[in-house]
Amino acid sequence: MRVTSDSTAGINEERSDDMAEHRVRKNNIIYIIPDDDLFAKWKSNEAFIDEYGRLMNRKPHRVLRELRHYVENTPMVQQKAVSPPAAPVRKSSPVMDHLKDTVRDRAMDASEDFIDYAIDKFFYEVLPNVWHEHIVPFYHRTKAALTSKELKVDTVLAQAKTSTDVAAKPKPGTKMTKEEADAEKRKVLYHWLGMLSSLKKLHDADEIDMDSTMAQLTDPAMLKRVNSFLSENPNLLETDKYIVLHGLLGRDLYEEQQLVPIRAAEITAVAEKYGYDPRNDKTEDNHNG
Repeated sequence: MRVTSDSTAGINEERSDDMAEHRVRKNNIIYIIPDDDLFAKWKSNEAFIDEYGRLMNRKPHRVLRELRHYVENTPMVQQKAVSPPAAPVRKSSPVMDHLKDTVRDRAMDASEDFIDYAIDKFFYEVLPNVWHEHIVPFYHRTKAALTSKELKVDTVLAQAKTSTDVAAKPKPGTKMTKEEADAEKRKVLYHWLGMLSSLKKLHDADEIDMDSTMAQLTDPAMLKRVNSFLSENPNLLETDKYIVLHGLLGRDLYEEQQLVPIRAAEITAVAEKYGYDPRNDKTEDNHNG
C-alpha cells in the first residue's frame, strides 16, 4: 500500500494484478476511484471530484464516473441528551373554569347578535335602498327609451305634416318675399323627398310604418302640391336633390322645359324595390291617379 498526500487530498492505493482501486480523501470523505486510467486523469488534473461525488472531466465537461465514497472515521463525542424543563402544572380551580365558560358563552352570544344585525341591515336597509335608488330608476329609464323610440317616428311625421300644412297655407295678411316663399316651398319638397329616400333605411331598421308613410307620400293633395312647386320653378330643387329624385324615379323630371308630373304609381314602384307590398295598402286604389 502506498499513501500519497498533498495540500488538498490524501491518496491511498491498493494494487493487485487485475485491477487497482485508489482511495482519495477530500473534505474528510474517502472517494474510491476504481481504475488506474481514471486515477491518472484525476492526478494530472484533467478530472476533478464535484460536490455530488462524481468524477468530472474538465474538457470536455462530462461525468466520467459516479464514485463510491464513505465518511472517514472520526472520534465520536457523546453528547448528553438534555431534556427541556417540564412545564409547571397549572392547577385549575372551579372559579376560573366558570369564568372561562362565562366569557366563552358571552362571546358566542355577541357574535350571533352581530351576525343577526348584519343580515337584518342588508335585507331591510341596504337591499331596499339599492332597489329604489338604482334598479327602479334604471327600469323607468329603459322603458321610457323604448317607448320614445316607438313614438319618435310618428311624432316627427306628425310635426312635419303640420309644418307642411302651415307652410303651404300662410296666414291671411302675411306677406312673403319670393325668396321666403321659395324657402318654404323648398322645405315641403325636401321633407317629401326625405321620406321617399329614407324608405329603405327606416323599413330595414323597423322604425317606420310603411303603409302610413306611403299614404303620406302618395296623398293626392301632397302630390298636387309637389308637382305645383316643381312646375312653377324648375330651379327650386338644388342640384344634389334633383339628382336624388331623378335616381329614385329613373327618369327626367322635365321634357321640353315642362314638368312631367310625378304619379302615385311611380312612388309605389320605388317602394316596391324596398320590399313594399302594395296589396297590403288599403289606400292604393284611391291614390293611383
